[in-house]
Amino acid sequence: MPAVFENFGVRLMYPDNWQLIDVDGGGPPMEFTLQSQETACWTLYIYPAGHEVRSKVKEIVEGLQDEYKEVEVLPTEEMIGDTKTKGVDLAFFYLDLLVEAKIRTLRTPSATLIWHYQAESREFEEREPVFKAIAISMLQTLVPLPE
Repeated sequence: MPAVFENFGVRLMYPDNWQLIDVDGGGPPMEFTLQSQETACWTLYIYPAGHEVRSKVKEIVEGLQDEYKEVEVLPTEEMIGDTKTKGVDLAFFYLDLLVEAKIRTLRTPSATLIWHYQAESREFEEREPVFKAIAISMLQTLVPLPE
């Protein structure tokens, strides 16, 4: 049975063996992170409606570049379920491990959402369907703004 997070105007499901960590409702942004038992994590940032997403995505990318130096960044658009999202795909090395990450954004009438997920590359391949299922469960309760 999946666990359910329902707070900050967001509802989503996640694996019951993942931990809910770093919950911060004092924002904006309001944010929380889900952590697997291995290296995977999924973080959601919730901003007021109309918030500019490019600067926050840039801030996340720059934080990773400061910490890991060489970070490959590829802008992308992706359909998650029936919802078109924008963002970046990232790859970088940590010690001898290749880490893959994705940042996705969506503006809705009630909030601006930015989510960031990452894992060591082998785990990322295994967990990507889980990452997408978490996002789809969240997006099913939201109404995106028309482009």
